Formats: sequence, C-alpha cells, structure tokens
Amino acid sequence: MRRPLLALLLLAALLAGGLAPSPARAAKQWDQAGLWDFVDRRQAQIEPRWQAGRSTYLPVGNDDDVRLDANMLAVHAAAARSRHKGASRHDDRVVALADVLTRAPAFLTPPESRNGGQAHIPGWSSSTSSPGAQHVAIDPQVASALASAWEVRKAVGMPDDVADRIVERIRSVADSGFYRYPAMLLNQFNWQGDMAMAAYKVSGDPQYLEQYRLQLMRFVQGTRAPLTEGRTAFLNGGLGLIYSPRAAGSLGPALLSSSEYENLIYSGLRHYDLAVAAGMAPLSPDDEARLKLWGQRTLYGDWTHAGTLNWDTSLGTRRWHLTRYWAFALQGVETLATNTRLTGSAPEAAWATWIAQRALETYDIYAGRQRTGLLETGLWGVVGRDASAEADPIFTAARFASHAARLAQLGFGSRKDVLPPGWFAWDPDAGRLAVSTKRYSTGLLLRHPTDDIGGIEMSRLFGAAGDPVSGTGGSARSAFGLDLTVRGRVVLDSEPGRNLRQAGTQQLRVTLGGGLPLRGTFTEGLRAYGTSKGSAGTIRVDQRFDQDGVDVLRSVKSIEDADATVRLPAWGSAARVSAVMADGTTVRLASKPIPAKGVRGLLVDARRGGYRVGLCRLPADARLRLASVAPLSTSTSTRRVAQVLFPVPAGASRRIDVRLAPTIARPLAEKLCG
Repeated sequence: MRRPLLALLLLAALLAGGLAPSPARAAKQWDQAGLWDFVDRRQAQIEPRWQAGRSTYLPVGNDDDVRLDANMLAVHAAAARSRHKGASRHDDRVVALADVLTRAPAFLTPPESRNGGQAHIPGWSSSTSSPGAQHVAIDPQVASALASAWEVRKAVGMPDDVADRIVERIRSVADSGFYRYPAMLLNQFNWQGDMAMAAYKVSGDPQYLEQYRLQLMRFVQGTRAPLTEGRTAFLNGGLGLIYSPRAAGSLGPALLSSSEYENLIYSGLRHYDLAVAAGMAPLSPDDEARLKLWGQRTLYGDWTHAGTLNWDTSLGTRRWHLTRYWAFALQGVETLATNTRLTGSAPEAAWATWIAQRALETYDIYAGRQRTGLLETGLWGVVGRDASAEADPIFTAARFASHAARLAQLGFGSRKDVLPPGWFAWDPDAGRLAVSTKRYSTGLLLRHPTDDIGGIEMSRLFGAAGDPVSGTGGSARSAFGLDLTVRGRVVLDSEPGRNLRQAGTQQLRVTLGGGLPLRGTFTEGLRAYGTSKGSAGTIRVDQRFDQDGVDVLRSVKSIEDADATVRLPAWGSAARVSAVMADGTTVRLASKPIPAKGVRGLLVDARRGGYRVGLCRLPADARLRLASVAPLSTSTSTRRVAQVLFPVPAGASRRIDVRLAPTIARPLAEKLCG
C-alpha cells in the first residue's frame, strides 16, 4: 500500500514542529479501496439529503437539485459498474434518478417554451420540482450521468422504458440547434463535445463522432488565430485560456487566463481516445501537438502540488477560490492523467495522477477543519457573488465524490502516481507567472483586470499543504514588495495593485537557465526579473526560485532623499514574527522598530505553517518592525506584515537580499541563507 508523500511530509513536519497530527492529516491509502472509502464518506454526509418520496437529493436552501442529482447518479452508476460494496452503492437510486431526470419538469420538451440567452427546448432545467433555470453547463452534466446509468442498466435492473427514455432524451438535446455543430458558447467546445459523446455512448451512431471532431477542429483553429474578426484567439501567448476572447490587440490583464474554466474546457478532450478507437478520424499531427502543449500549460500553469488550483482568474472574486469550482476543475486533471494520444508524456500523466489524488487528501484536510466536516463555499474567506453559502458545502462534497468515483472506475488506485518536479508556466502577454514545487506554490501577476492585485513581486505564497502563509493576493502594504516614500507619501511601489500612480512603468521577464521558455520543470535556475521605474526612482527585483524556496534580491534608487520599506506579510489575525539573533535566540517582533544589525533572519508564524526569512544582505542602518494592516477582500486574513525599513539617500542605490522558505509547521531558525 502506498502512503502519499504529501501526507508523510505533513506528518514529519508536524512532529518536527512539536505538534501531534490530527486524524485528517493521517496518511491515506489511495488504492481502489481508499478511493471508494473517500466516496463512501462523502455519501454518508450527503445521505440525509436523499428524499425517498421525490426520488431526488434535496440541496440546502433551494430547489435547484438537478446538478446535485446528476453528480450522485454518476456516483451510484460508477459504484454499480465497479461492483463496489459500500455506502455509495444504490442500484435502486440509479433507476429512480434516471426516471426523474428524464421527465418534466427536469426535462423540458415542446410545447414548453422558454425565453432568455441560454433557454432551449428540448433541454434540462435546474430543478425536478418546477421548471428551473437553464444553462449550457447543466445538460452535459446530466447527459453524462444518464449515459453512465444507461451503461449499467442491466446490472441495476433498469426497466426498458427508462433506458429507452435516456437514449431519446440525450439524442434529442444533442441534435438540437443549441448543441449541434456549429453551436458553441464563447470558446467552450466542451459542453457541445460532452453532449455529442454522451449521445454516441447510448446510441453508437457515428454522426456524433463527427460532431465531436468538428468541435475539436474549430477549437484548435481558434487557438492559433481569431475566428471572429476584431477579437483575440482562444489562448494567450503562453497558451493560457482566455475565458472570453477580447478585442484584437489587447494586452496585459485583458488576456489573463481563468484557471477553473481552462480545466473545464480542457476536460472536453477526455473523450478523444474513445472517439478515435470508435472510428473517428484523428486530428492532424499538428493539431494533436497543439493540444498536447495546451495540456502541458494547463497542468503547469493551473495546479499546485497540493492538488489545489494555482488560482488566477479573469472572473476575479466572482469565481476565485469557490470550492465547487475547484471540484469541477478536477475534470481537467482527470483528462490529463487518462489521455493517451493527447498527453505530452508518460511522466506528465503520472504527475497528473498525483495531483488528482492529492486533491482528495487536501479536501479531507480542509473539510476536517470545519465543524460540519464539509467545505464552506469559499476558501480563505474569499466569497464572491457566485457563492452559495447554504447549498455549496453539500454540492461540493457531491462533486468530489463524483471525482473520486471516476478515479476508482478508471482504475486510478492501481495507476502509478509520481511526485512531480517543480514546474512553472509563463504567459508573457498577460504578465502572469505560476510556480509550484513540493514545498510551496506562488504566482506573479503584473495587473489583475478587476481586483486589487498586481506588480512585479509574488502576489501570494502557499505552503506544501496548500495553506496560505503570506496571503491569497494582496497589494501595497499587505503584500510582498518594496515601496519608496518621500516626505511621507509613497511615490513608487513594486506591488501596487490598482494604484497605477505608484507603479511607474513595470516590466517582468522570466528566464530558466538563461533561456526564455514559456513553461517547464525545474529544480533551480528559474528567475523572474522585474522593474518598476517612475519619476521618483527605480526598483529592481530578481526572484530566484528553487525547490525549497525563493531568493529575492532587490535594489532601489531614488531621485530624492527617501525611505524604503520591504514588506513580508503573514497570514492569520494571530500571526507572529520573531527575529533570529546571531546567537540563535529569538526576539518577538513588535511595532517598535529594532536595529537589524545582528539579526540573521525572521520566522513568520502564520495561521498554519509559515516561512523562514533569511536576511542575507541588508543596509547597515536597516531596522525591523511588525506592522498591522487593514485586510483586503483579496487577502482577508493578512493583518500582520513584517517590515524592513532603511533610508535611501538621493542618487544612491541600496540593496537588500532575502531568502524565503515556506514550512508546513512552525518555522525553525535553520537554513536561513544559502
């Protein structure tokens, strides 16, 4: 039996920090039995929502049950197909849910009529109790679950009329103008592709293979060049997905990718191997190569080694850190792990398997911290307008159960999973760098299109277990960075967020071993060079990433006499920072500045874990203090920031070098520099 490295790292770090491991942090076995155990535990949490009289699962706080029902139908069908014997095996519910989901009001047929941008007849609505809302994402989820139920129809004793109704309903929607080629919403070919392949699975009709191929061909074409005059292509210069193609010539924040939707759209490729095996003509070698590169960008640019999203999104806090979108995005990792023709290499498939399984472990850890044992609607206190505080905990649990059931059905418990090396992805035209290693994850973003995040420094720093140690995405005094103050006013800042007046002209360049790759793996040698230049002076930042941490070398030059402040944020309202003296003793940092001379480093003790700061090169007159800052909506628990203060005489250049090394447990005074 394998003991996942993340769990072992957690255990070792906790013991080293003098902390006993909680049950949620115990090592797990991700063989087939371990996967089904995860599913069964989610089933036990969701079970009270089963309404036998309605033959549906009832969400909390609303009647929009169709997507919850679809996820649980997929779970029960997978359990039947795998001959699983456990809490999630409910053959009777496979039949009952299939029956309800193929009748009105869940399924709408003429003469029913609907109005609105995504209204369509025939099609599924969001509720089994009354005609609910319609959305392009609902039908494929229901159709995929129904196709899985149809495939186990004999095993569960499904009546012929229900089985026949499944076929008729899926085909009618796949044949409708809303889903049949050339229909496509924005660049989201996955919904139409999923519908076509669900129809193929229940009918065997090769016309649906052709429909699927047409969707793929158009999408690949749109990744290379705009399909609509005056708009951008579907991918930016680093191959990050642009959620909604922008005006031609757009640069910077307009081209920021959306990690959650990139993975949803990428998951439309999960049918490719089946389609080719069934007789669909493969795409051209150039098109397959293009999709392999996009898959690599999706893995390296969107995922951390903890199984969480390395999350930036053009949709901002509307979707950012919503747990149900983390669960939904895992379909992309499944696709990366199972594709044979479109996965870049066997190691990448094994790495994706690691991520897919680590997500389950991380879910257990996060959910285990909650009184209910269920994840809240948003992680880290970030809650946008798409959040549903009542419904999301159960719905997210159902999505994770469905994810784990698919992994079990696909045999992931017997697959080889390999701890990935460090990786990165750089989208130069969007100004975004994502980095993840076994010890930490981080991101740099020159400017966000909607939120107060941006600059030439790390916008966040997370530890190996997926917890923030600095913050989730701050700016100015709540973020990593250096600001220059003249006569009490900030005139230049390396991480100013929306305050473009303090940004000056900012540039960011990424190299690896002297080359200029857009993505790849690394152990050391990855560097991000940033410059903020304004009328008041210049700030230069050289960030050097390796497996264990980041060396940050800063220099600042001012036109006038000025004061510089280097910022080291801490996550958690009770965060503490201690100074490590030359003799190894520690002194708690407070609001009153102390001389930095004789201080080797800082220990930033965050809510969970933290990071070591090696003060490797400082101005001789530097001072240290701990400041309180007001929390931001993008980093709600960053309230304490360690500061390094020093003067910058007019015309002079000052330099400060620090080493940042995240830890899972409380940071210790070791390996501060070098």
